[in-house]
Amino acid sequence: MKESYLFDMTLNNIVFEGRNKAYGAYNLRKAYHRHIAIAAILAIAIFSAALIGSLVNSIWAGESDKYVKPTYIINEPIVIHLPPPPTVPDPAPEKAAAAPAFPEKAEVATAAYAEMKVTRDELVKQEGELASQDELRDVNFGTAKIDGIKPSELDAVIPADDLNGIDGGAEEPAPNAVFENAEILPSYKGGMDDLIKYLSNKLRYPAPAQTAGVEGIVVVTFVVDRNGEINDVKVLKGLGFGTDEEAVRVVKNMPRWNPGRQNGQPVAVRYTLPIKFSLKK
Repeated sequence: MKESYLFDMTLNNIVFEGRNKAYGAYNLRKAYHRHIAIAAILAIAIFSAALIGSLVNSIWAGESDKYVKPTYIINEPIVIHLPPPPTVPDPAPEKAAAAPAFPEKAEVATAAYAEMKVTRDELVKQEGELASQDELRDVNFGTAKIDGIKPSELDAVIPADDLNGIDGGAEEPAPNAVFENAEILPSYKGGMDDLIKYLSNKLRYPAPAQTAGVEGIVVVTFVVDRNGEINDVKVLKGLGFGTDEEAVRVVKNMPRWNPGRQNGQPVAVRYTLPIKFSLKK
């Protein structure tokens, strides 16, 4: 038996030795592996085509119709004036005691007092008339007579209303005080138009809100401190589905504002800003 013949021998050749091999089961068995390869290639091609087709359809057909780029409508800020906390009135400052009014270098009325000695009349030297008893009631005694202010008048006090009061001016605001309203409110640098541009560029419509079709206004309150920094960001009215967190994130990252002013001094002021989320129809 030739060696090449042994290599050519298969189970089909053994089974169908001496039988008809022109058609029938022998041909089917002989082409089995080729049929399996063709079927596998077709199955893989069909599966790949179906997978790629569904992805392309979801991206370019279905999703483009379902989700559209959101638009952001920013309303003018609404300043909510909250009632100030009750304050205890400060007691009225006491008026300063009036200082006694004396003329400069005031001289007190003084009556001359002469030492009395026993001597002869011709030796007595008359230097002036003696003061009467009424004149001696409200004067001091001294070696010479001086016309001046009577001692009883030294106790006179100028009325406090005649004194010029001291004007302390406007009180300086406390460094940590937060005003609900101020003479000059804080403002975004560049004005309201730049604020709207900033929010429109930074806001991202949350995917859960888009899927659920959530629209509305998120009201955010925050404090603009004395340096224009944004602090204490809170949500007064929210929508959920990630819109509240997105509004807080964008407000916290805002650049410095122009601070508010009270009595000419920069102060911290609470500010309220409504942000409207709206899907394009």
